[in-house]
Parts: sequence; C-alpha cells; structure tokens
Amino acid sequence: MDNITQIQKQTFRYYYEDGLVEMAVGLLFAIIGLDVLLISSAPQGTPISIGAWILLPILTVAGIYGVQRFVKNLKEKFVHPRTGYIEYAAKPSRYRWLVSGFALVLAVSFLFLPYDWLQKGSVTAGMIFFVILVSIGVQVGLKRLIAEGILSFILGIVLAFLPFNDNASLVATFIPTGLLLILVGSWVFRKYRSDNPLPESAND
Repeated sequence: MDNITQIQKQTFRYYYEDGLVEMAVGLLFAIIGLDVLLISSAPQGTPISIGAWILLPILTVAGIYGVQRFVKNLKEKFVHPRTGYIEYAAKPSRYRWLVSGFALVLAVSFLFLPYDWLQKGSVTAGMIFFVILVSIGVQVGLKRLIAEGILSFILGIVLAFLPFNDNASLVATFIPTGLLLILVGSWVFRKYRSDNPLPESAND
C-alpha cells in the first residue's frame, strides 16, 4: 500500500516539478495585489478606482481559469517535449473542496477571535496561502510548497503587527508571496530545463 501511495504522489508531483504552476500562480497573486493597491490608493469614485473594483472579482474568478490555460500552454511548449505528457484521470474534487472550505472557515473564524491583529487582512491571506500550498505539498510530497506556505503564513502574522490598514496588509501579503512563488518557480524551471535538455530530434 505504501508503494502505491508513493507512486501516486510521484505521478501527481510531476505536474508541479517544473515550477511553472508556481510561476503562474505567483503572477496572479502579484497582479491581484497590485489591483488591491490601486483600490486602496486611488481616490474613490475615479475611473481608476472603479476599474480596479470591477477588475478584482474578474481576476479572482477568471484568474484561476487563466492560470490553468497559461500553464497548459507553457507545458506543451517546454515540458512535454522534454519529459513527456501525463494525462490524469478525472478525480473527485472532494479533497479540493475540503481544502477550500477549511481555508474559508478558518479565515472567517479570525473575525470572532479576541485579538485585533488576527483580524488583519494579512493574517487571513497568509493562512489561506498556507492551507492551499501546504495541503498540495503534503498531497504530492513536495517540500518546497510546504516551505512556501509556511513562509507566507509567517509573513501574514508579521505584517499584522505593523500599522497597516486591511487593504495595505493584503497588498503587503499578496505581492511578496506572488514574487516568492515567481522566484522559486523560475529557479525550479531553470533547473528543470538544465536537467532535461531537449532531445536532438526536437532541435532539428
């Protein structure tokens, strides 16, 4: 049974080993952070402020689909010619919904805790990043995702003690976390390409 579990983890880990998912998700986080920065800094009622408010739900909802398409295109160009393609069978989304639900419940629970710093936006964002990244890291056996989740949570806690309002603390969590994922993903992707050069037939 342990061998089967390890094989399953290795199979699903393949999807994250090249770093492209982290780069794409990090880019989305950074863009969302910049949009929240516009919301908090632009004068209310101006076209910039209104546009930023309209863009936020679009980025949040459509961004997930955009990341999937972006990663798919990058993998077809850079990954599949090097290490092949794995088509994953359709799996129940129960685990994904449990993780998302737990993150949401945890974030809402902070609103009722008797500590003001726990109600900061940075703590909520950091905890959501922690739950998502750590749960994926544990599921596929990838330690760097666990480390990234822990770092994002620590960042959220530290920022909660600084004199930021909620929007500013969200910006200060989303943008650094996004940049962290981009940097780590870029380093992993560079190493992946170095370890897996294109076959000579692909270069012809």
